[in-house]
Amino acid sequence: MRMSGLFIFLSIIMIILLIGVQISRIYPIFAEIPGDEHKGEPMASFHSLVEKGNVTLDVLGLYRMYKAIIYKNGERYLLVEKFPVTIEIMEGDVLEVWVLEEIPGTSLIVKNITENMFLKYSRTSIPLTKGMHRVGKALLKH
Repeated sequence: MRMSGLFIFLSIIMIILLIGVQISRIYPIFAEIPGDEHKGEPMASFHSLVEKGNVTLDVLGLYRMYKAIIYKNGERYLLVEKFPVTIEIMEGDVLEVWVLEEIPGTSLIVKNITENMFLKYSRTSIPLTKGMHRVGKALLKH
């Protein structure tokens, strides 16, 4: 009889502790409230946090039609008929150009890019020799 009273007392203490822990998880007393990075603006279902922009590619020299293909993220994007070409990009996109036949004396340049982005690994001009050439990776300016 004495032992069963002890077990009943321990069970009541454990239930009180369990209820206390659950209440403290629901109502965090010492938790810090994070700052509002969206400045109170409600997020709609179509609202995206991914930044988008445009990059314009052009050539210096004489370009022959259908001699270059633009690749975006490893997938064929555009068979170039004539330059300049404007491409919509998102943060993290990788642009490459595949030259089918060498075009001597012609170089690819980045003519324009939107203000919020820059191209990592890009050179000022890429000679259009036969093969695949990386134009750059689109990243956000911080």
